[in-house]
Amino acid sequence: MFDFILRQMLALLEPVGLLWLTLIILTAVLFRRRHRRLGACMALLVGAVTLCGSTDFPGWLLRGLEKPWAGVRIDALPVCDAVVILGGGTEPSRYEAAGMHLTKAGDRVLMGLELMRLGKARTLCLGGGGAVFDGAVQSEADVVKAWLASWNLPVAAEVVSFGTSRHTRDEAEKTAALMRQRGWKRVLLVTSAFHMKRAAATFRTAGVEVVPVPCNFLTTVSTADSPLEVKVPSWNGCEKISIWMHEFIGWRVYRNRGWITE
Repeated sequence: MFDFILRQMLALLEPVGLLWLTLIILTAVLFRRRHRRLGACMALLVGAVTLCGSTDFPGWLLRGLEKPWAGVRIDALPVCDAVVILGGGTEPSRYEAAGMHLTKAGDRVLMGLELMRLGKARTLCLGGGGAVFDGAVQSEADVVKAWLASWNLPVAAEVVSFGTSRHTRDEAEKTAALMRQRGWKRVLLVTSAFHMKRAAATFRTAGVEVVPVPCNFLTTVSTADSPLEVKVPSWNGCEKISIWMHEFIGWRVYRNRGWITE
């Protein structure tokens, strides 16, 4: 009990918790001074922060994106022409080992390498964005390719870097160009489960037949249940809301641009 109370007190000092506490105090002050309308607005903000940061509502939203991709057995996946790992799993870094920083989506890289280990393809394609260091652009895909080469990992007969890609549509077009050039039929598409719906639809619209390989599950669809307890709001729930909104809006933007036609 003492540890729980201590964690909650520390959470109140974090940005989201401090904002939540400030809103509660402001709400009480406004109602005490009979500013009922302003107090009601503040109370709504308190409720919104509580809903996003203290409850499972964000997880419920994100599970809606992840559930359709649960249960994929990678050992049962078919052999394809290539494994395509979408970017976002790493970032170029000045001081990390191999100049590569693993992000929260680093599972994408591990899943792609596991598919290659299982012999699911002979070519590994790497997507991703880039970063500017000292006036020069460093590609995420190039960094991962260099890391594989430096470790002499025999993961593939060929490793292809897409260079710097601006978005998922860009990665899909580069894959489609390779398929036409080499006569490929289908590829294994590796990305986060919450992103798979939009990614797979984008690739299909670009003319690429994909076998979805979801990973990087962020909810209890794959991870262990957390104990239910009343707690001070934290950034974890806000982050899930942010991811869900990115995909919700991203799907509609891609549809409007014609990048998704299904």
